[in-house]
Amino acid sequence: MKRVASSGLVPDGELEGGSWRPWGGEERDGAIAYRWWVLVAVCAGLFATGLTVTALTTAVPFIQRNFGTSIAAITWVVSAPFLFRAIFVPAFGKVADRSGRRRVWCIGFAVSATASLACGFAPSVGWLILFRAVAAIGGAAVVPSSLALIAVVFPPEERVKAYGWWSATAAGSPLVGVVLGGLVIEAFGWRWLFFGQFPFALVALVLGWLVLRESRGERARFDLGGTILSVVGLGSVILLLNRGPVGTWAWGSAPMVGVALLAVTCLVAFVAVELRVASPIVPVRLFRRRPFTAGVAASFCGNFAYMGGFFITSLMLAEPGLFGYSAAMVAWAVAPRAVALAAMGPGAGYLAARFGGRRMATTGMVAVAASMVMLAALTPDASYWWILPGLLVSGVGLGLIGPPAVAAVTNEAPDDDLGAAGAAVNLGAAFGTSMGIATMQAVLVGSSVGGPPTMAAFSAAFLAGAVVTVLGIGATLGLGPPNRVGRVLRARRRGG
Repeated sequence: MKRVASSGLVPDGELEGGSWRPWGGEERDGAIAYRWWVLVAVCAGLFATGLTVTALTTAVPFIQRNFGTSIAAITWVVSAPFLFRAIFVPAFGKVADRSGRRRVWCIGFAVSATASLACGFAPSVGWLILFRAVAAIGGAAVVPSSLALIAVVFPPEERVKAYGWWSATAAGSPLVGVVLGGLVIEAFGWRWLFFGQFPFALVALVLGWLVLRESRGERARFDLGGTILSVVGLGSVILLLNRGPVGTWAWGSAPMVGVALLAVTCLVAFVAVELRVASPIVPVRLFRRRPFTAGVAASFCGNFAYMGGFFITSLMLAEPGLFGYSAAMVAWAVAPRAVALAAMGPGAGYLAARFGGRRMATTGMVAVAASMVMLAALTPDASYWWILPGLLVSGVGLGLIGPPAVAAVTNEAPDDDLGAAGAAVNLGAAFGTSMGIATMQAVLVGSSVGGPPTMAAFSAAFLAGAVVTVLGIGATLGLGPPNRVGRVLRARRRGG
């Protein structure tokens, strides 16, 4: 079968990212069906990789006691994957555009699944952190590739709906993990979280290998200089987050100042390089477009409060001097937050398509801010029914933010940069998550004055998350008017 760019016919062999679109003209039923199979395959991989995200969060106090390590060290088990993903997401997003999105997705997924299995055999907290970091590097290849694979087969006006299902899977997978995880931890131990994850990962890898077809953008020269600068710069930021807020470096100390200067120097140089090269790993020029920048910023702020609050909530509920929940009780207690997030995903996509992403995302950011205030207002003798509303509102809020933010970013990107655009929005989410966990934990530890954390300390941590979401409201207001997608499509048809 010949490639026919305007007919939407599915070609035999590779699907080059810049030359084939199933939505380029009149569509066949096969092209429409294929796009949904792509979504199923991508979401299956997302489901498998997300099973241990929140389940491991609820296991933190028990892993800490098992290895006999400090809370600062055990926090690295949770935050390291998000941080290492943030380091490598920009590079892998561009590698996927250049070398093939299916290829990068499959290789990254295989690395992530194997490293996650190795976590179950970790003999110490150091090895556990290492394996989690390797799994995150594999995940850094998977996520931007998956968003690009969706963008290739879905037309711009339909992407927000597809990303709604993607977001629902991203929330539903941790929900399944957290519901079953507490039971697994108490019955078999935390290592079985990883042993049980591997069969799901294997099935998803086979499905992706069979279903996904190759697509790629322009085969330009790889931006090695930008990659090195981004890795060193973002790595320095990670080191600051780990050592500064609750680590061993005092504010203003020589190591702290030196690493901070290195981070600033590398990141400034990175931006300068990306503005000059023909094919940057991060499309810095796209940040001049307000919806693109707003989508990345909204993803950062929403995940800062949601995931930071998730971590703090688990610690609060497990704290013996306050609520003293067991692993299973913590898992079931926080599950409604993920239920609300998963339930809102598809609905948020359709609502954004109908009423506009700006309205939905702004409503969501306000909801996340309100949830942080609700959790901060809790008292030590509060019943679970006073805790539940804050959890539900938080999940609904992030569910409304995600699909419009991702759609705004990918709709602003040219076809050759779909992987890089997906990397940019995930970089925002990953750094929001890692900085949320680190910052809110730093506030918690700093407010505890060397003793066990009090309810006042937890309240201060939640309020820190609320402050960031208030800033995030400004970002969501920049996503564009409700009819922006329609205007973009009409301009493309006119060649404008």
